[in-house]
Amino acid sequence: MIKLLYDGELIRENGIIKKASSSVTLIQTKNHNIIVDTSTKDKRELIIKELEKLNLSPKDIEITINTHLHYDHIENNSIFKNATFYASPKEFGFNEYFEDFKKFKDKEIEIVETPGHTYGSISVIYKDYIVVGDASPLKNNVIKLIPPRLNVDEKLALKTLKYIRSLKKNVITGHEGIVYKEEII
Repeated sequence: MIKLLYDGELIRENGIIKKASSSVTLIQTKNHNIIVDTSTKDKRELIIKELEKLNLSPKDIEITINTHLHYDHIENNSIFKNATFYASPKEFGFNEYFEDFKKFKDKEIEIVETPGHTYGSISVIYKDYIVVGDASPLKNNVIKLIPPRLNVDEKLALKTLKYIRSLKKNVITGHEGIVYKEEII
C-alpha cells in the first residue's frame, strides 16, 4: 500500500523560494512500514494525524528513506524513533545517523539513484509508483522535462527526468503531489 500523507508545498515570490515543505509518503510492504521524506517541522502534527487515520503512529515506522538531505525533506526524522534512516552517502550531511541506501533490503522496494538536484538524490520505486523527491519537485518538471531550478548539474537533472519518465510509473513529486502516468506523454 502506498499513501501520500502530505502533497508538499513550494512557494516562490519573485523567483525566490519563500516556503518549502516536501511531500511525505507512506509505503507499507509485507515486511515494513516506510516513510519517504519527512518534510518540515511545521508539518509534524499533520503527519501524525494522517498516520492516526491509518491506525499507525510514528513508533510504527521502521524505515525512513530520505531522497536527499535538504532540510525541507528531513526535519521530522526525529519523530520516527524506531526507524532506521537510509540516504545516499553522496549527500552532504550524510553521517553515522544514516545507513547507505544500498544496504536496504525489501523485495517490494527498489531504490535508484536519480542525481541532478543533488549528486546523491535517490528515488523509491514501489509497484506502479516512484517517489522522486526533488528530482522532480513540481509536476511540470517531469511532464514538460524541465530540470529543477535548483540543481547541481542541469544536464544530469534532465537525464534523470528522462529516466523517470521511461519507467512509465505514477510519479510522487517532491513538492506538488502525484503526476499520474497518463499525464506524462
